[in-house]
Parts: sequence; structure tokens; C-alpha cells
Amino acid sequence: MSLFKRIFGKSDKNVSSEDDKQTETIQKTNNPLEEYLAKSTLTTNTSELFKNELYDSLNRYYSTPDFNPSLNLTDANGVSYKEHEAFEGTFNDWKSIRSVWDRRSALFSLWDETEFAKLLKWQVIERFIKDRYGLRAIEFYEKNVKEEDFDNIRLAVSMSKLYRVLDSHKSALHFAKGAYETRPDVEIVKVEYATVLHLSDNEDDRKKAHDLMNEVIESKIKGDERSNIPLLNYFVFSKNYIDSSVFAAVFLALGNCDLDTWDKLAEEYYWCPNFRYEHAVSLSNQGESLRAMAKLNSLANEFPWFIKGVLANIDAINQFRTISNDPHFMSEELSQMEKYLAMRKN
Repeated sequence: MSLFKRIFGKSDKNVSSEDDKQTETIQKTNNPLEEYLAKSTLTTNTSELFKNELYDSLNRYYSTPDFNPSLNLTDANGVSYKEHEAFEGTFNDWKSIRSVWDRRSALFSLWDETEFAKLLKWQVIERFIKDRYGLRAIEFYEKNVKEEDFDNIRLAVSMSKLYRVLDSHKSALHFAKGAYETRPDVEIVKVEYATVLHLSDNEDDRKKAHDLMNEVIESKIKGDERSNIPLLNYFVFSKNYIDSSVFAAVFLALGNCDLDTWDKLAEEYYWCPNFRYEHAVSLSNQGESLRAMAKLNSLANEFPWFIKGVLANIDAINQFRTISNDPHFMSEELSQMEKYLAMRKN
């Protein structure tokens, strides 16, 4: 039995009867991301990997999967450089970073020097969200965004996503619903509205969420020429992808996906506390209790306002204390969690 069974239960609490109704569709369309997992991956931070992540990070920085820029790496004397040579300082920092998301963060900081002023306001919000700087996104919004900026529907979608990250469902729903009422025909709007509705405690909202997401997925399938469709690949950053961290976690859980697949999708959605919580659930259910606990601890420290993560971390620490008969286990971490709870109450 999983160590965290009492915290998480045997299955994902966010998977309702509406999720079960989609099982048949998933079985028909989902393979275990064989195509995605089979992609060539480099195990060390080489100059070739730096080149790949450099260009990928620029697409992500602009929140535009098919931006595909070319960089001028030739100096005034006509000397050409390779990417790791042209950005030597960043490369030296980057090659010592283990996690994909922290390497991406270092590259985002690089692009801030030359590209930040070129971003549209919704892209700035997204840049901060994806780099796990929700509070900086709020500060930017309060200082720079005006009512007329919402003529671009992408801004409302980004604001909904931001408030999801900040665990403010009411505010997220305000922006997502407003966007949907204005442009129900736009796929990214439909996806975000479905994502927010799925987080609701209201069963009618969750049913609506799954109806909307089914519409999106069916449209994807109809437009896909492949006979075998890896469903979760639609949630990987690419042209016209489905940008829903919440539904990515839902389908991972429904498909009983292995931990390698969870880890790959985590590269896309590490910025989302809901996804990271469900990742911890999966780790626990698959017997990786220590990894689950480590994930809960990092989640709670990075998103202290996400109370579900803080409470789960406290419960996990107390369970380990009981099992190990060590009443002082992770005392500093537990004290920090209690401070987060007190901050929320105040």
C-alpha cells in the first residue's frame, strides 16, 4: 500500500464520473507517448542540447510554438560562432543546471535582455507564468494593463491562467468565462474555460468542462492524418497544442501512465501547482513515496498559497515521523509549512 494512501486515496480525486465516460475514447486514441518518449534525449548538458533548448526557449518565451527564429551569430568582422560560443556566459551557467525548467528559466533571463520590450502584454503575463513568477505577473498587470488591452482575447486567457496558478478560482473564472462569452469559437478560449470549470466543485461545471474538452479533442482527431493518435502529444508545446495543465494531468491519470510519461509532461507543466500535486499523487500511487514527498515539499515552498499542497506536505511529514519514530523529522520544513498556513489565515 502506498505510504500516502491516506492523503491521496487510491485514485485521483479530480477524476469524476465524467472522466470515466471518456475512458473509451482515450483507449482508442492514446498510446503511452511512445513517439514522444522515443525522441532523442541527451543525458548531459552538452553544447548540442544547449542549442536545442536555446531555440525552443525562444519559442516558449514568445508563447508561439512556430515562431522558429534564426539568430545572427556573426560578429562585425564576419566571424561566425556556434550558439554556446555566442552565449558563453549563459551556457556556462546553463550546463550546471539539472532540471529542464530551471535551465529554461536561465534562458528566459537571457532573452529578457533583448526581447522583453518586444513582447505583447499577454506574452509578458505568459512569460512570468511559465517561469513560475506569478506575483511578478500580477505586478505587471496592475501597472501596465488597461481595459482596452483586453481587445486581444489572449490577454483574458492568460489572466485566467495566472489566477489558476495563484489558486484563485473565482478570479480565473471571471476571465475565462468572460473570454468564452465573447469568443466561444476560439479554441484556446474554449480550452481555458474548460480547464477552469474542471477545477470547480460543482458537478454541472465539471460536466460542461468535459463537454468542451471533448469538442476540442474530437476536432484534433478529425484533423489528424495519423491512424494511431497519441492523445497526450496534443498537450505538448507545439503548433495548435492544447494548453491545459489540468486536463493533461487528468488524461495521465486516466491512462495509468508510467512515471517517465508523467516526467515528460512535467517538463511542460511544472509551472502549474495543480499539475505538480497530481504528479505527487501518481508518484505515491506507484510506490515512489520519497519522490512524492520531495515533490510536495518543493511545491509547497514554491507556491505557498496553494493550500492543498501545503496541507498534503504537512500530513506527509507527520506520517514519516510516525513511521520512523522520529518526532523531529523535517522540523524546519514543518515549521515553514505552518508559517504558510498562518500567512493564509491573515
